[in-house]
Amino acid sequence: MQESPSLPDPATANLDDAEYLYRLGLIRGHLLVGNALFELGERDAARMHSKHPTDELYAPMEVEFSARGASGFAAELEAHARALDGAEAATAAERYAALIARIAATEDAVEVSPEMGARVIVKLLREAGREYAIGIVDGKLANAHEYQDAYGFTQIALAWARRLGETSSEADKTVFEDMADTMASLADMWPGLMPPPELPQRAARLYGAAAEVEIRAQAIDH
Repeated sequence: MQESPSLPDPATANLDDAEYLYRLGLIRGHLLVGNALFELGERDAARMHSKHPTDELYAPMEVEFSARGASGFAAELEAHARALDGAEAATAAERYAALIARIAATEDAVEVSPEMGARVIVKLLREAGREYAIGIVDGKLANAHEYQDAYGFTQIALAWARRLGETSSEADKTVFEDMADTMASLADMWPGLMPPPELPQRAARLYGAAAEVEIRAQAIDH
């Protein structure tokens, strides 16, 4: 009798830990932008960004959560989306805070080294560059959603640098503070979350920042 093919182990991770944290960073970036747009009263744009993680990013992460003993955050993601549909500011803020806390818990399932954190930052900045290149073309607005995504991913990368600057050794603290300064200097690429029709900025600045961060990471104490 022929043996049945073995099924894949649902508790085996498909992603390494840096990629896992990067994917969570993409989710965080979309949600950060969605929350900020909601607070600005741009409700339709906010819903689009906040539902993107559910539509495209979350499902493939379920096996990654299981492999790392994390419970995920599907319920919080759905509750947050419902709150935005209801358009009640207080409820939306409460749901957003609960969702971010659950995402943080899934990140805590991984032990993050300074080297790994730097890899996550570089990956987020490179993705921000790709999104910005779609959003702003030849100095003109081509896609507001991608322009906003680039902002969200850069902000999450900056948050990682600041977090690692607080928790790393004294020598590495300086490295991450320099990374944070590099990213903070990009703020003028987004004069507002709702982009103007013309903006003389280029995605090359984000790619350059990613390269600079990657070079600085070589100084991390191993």
